[in-house]
Amino acid sequence: MMDPPTNSLVGPLLTDLYQITMAYAYWRTGQHSKRAHFELFFRKNPFGGSYTIFAGLDEVLKFLSGFKFTAEDIEYLRKTPQLGHCEPAFFDDYLANLDCSDVVVSAMKEGSMAFPRVPLLTVTAPLGIGNLIETTLLTLVNYPSLVATNASRMVVAARGQFWEESSGSSAPVSDKRNLPSGDGTAGSKQMPRKSMQVAEGGQADLARRKPKCVEFGLRRAQGPDGGFSASKYSHIGGFHATSNVLAGKLLGIPIAGTHAHSFVQSYTSLELVKGSKLKNAKGDEMVELLPLVLAYRDEMGWNDTNDGELAAFVGYATAFPGSFLCLVDTYDTLRSGLRNFVCVSLALDDLGYVPRGIRLDSGDLSFLSLECECVFHKMADQHDRPFFYDLDIVASNDINEGILNSLNKQGHAITMFGIGTNLV
Repeated sequence: MMDPPTNSLVGPLLTDLYQITMAYAYWRTGQHSKRAHFELFFRKNPFGGSYTIFAGLDEVLKFLSGFKFTAEDIEYLRKTPQLGHCEPAFFDDYLANLDCSDVVVSAMKEGSMAFPRVPLLTVTAPLGIGNLIETTLLTLVNYPSLVATNASRMVVAARGQFWEESSGSSAPVSDKRNLPSGDGTAGSKQMPRKSMQVAEGGQADLARRKPKCVEFGLRRAQGPDGGFSASKYSHIGGFHATSNVLAGKLLGIPIAGTHAHSFVQSYTSLELVKGSKLKNAKGDEMVELLPLVLAYRDEMGWNDTNDGELAAFVGYATAFPGSFLCLVDTYDTLRSGLRNFVCVSLALDDLGYVPRGIRLDSGDLSFLSLECECVFHKMADQHDRPFFYDLDIVASNDINEGILNSLNKQGHAITMFGIGTNLV
């Protein structure tokens, strides 16, 4: 027995009234059992594109498998003004005993690339039931295919045309750039980098990981079902993970997320994290993190970073030392957030933990990502900490396909995009 549809609203009444009025007319004239062939297709690709990703088949099959009018459904239809005159046998003999046992469905494989006027699925069924399921099949396919297609286009744009697959990021390519030194001054130095091409058509760094896309759309979606559907079908379109915890539970999709600006703003001084300890992964003792972090801040000469932000990072690090990824743009990305992250990361590394990276949610994402990456590589060389070469740089903030293409033209060092508003 197949599972019921994910959304409990999906059932025989999730249809247009005219499907039921036509079914009654077919029944009354004896045409309801005549077999017919239905094709579900579209006329134009969405977003002005050249393809569509077919999605929603799983929910179609669940719907058809469990199709059955309940007694409450039939009683409601009987009392509607539009159907109140219909013969009782239509409700009691026809609708009450109707199912999809005579329905035959042929379909493309879910996730396949589809094109205009080529059927996504075909249905061979008696005229009556064929009409009654038409609207539901359309709504179960249209939005999922739209989301999957949008997601696929963004994944393609995020990766750019010059990316090549590789595992990790081995020896980075050197690049001579003006970089901020530890004391905040600039100097021309030979620094490693692993970013993609500096401009469209430029030379790609083949050691660079392909950027991944994570779905952040729940808070922007068209209600709970829209949010859940976006999480599900963006995954079919190529997104790596979702922020939607329920989708992770029900669908087995990887979940992702760290903290918000409000978390950083809620910490106002270092006093709030004094005494916060975590276990030394290289031993058994509990270690207070803040003194180690402040020692690195003194060593770097970065004592003018925001104390509240640093406290937030220390607090987050003690809670999640093995997955430390921070939002660094609450106050000043390069002169505070990035530097605070570096100090906490060095301390975590001393204790046997590997930091994950940073998130940028504002500003010039191309410039900021490249500057952050250069600082990471500088730290890797100066402190012999190779983990800095493999940190993720996550970018969010109203990302869309046009922005992704623009970033590819400018050059960037982003390894992951969090996309919500323009996806759902």
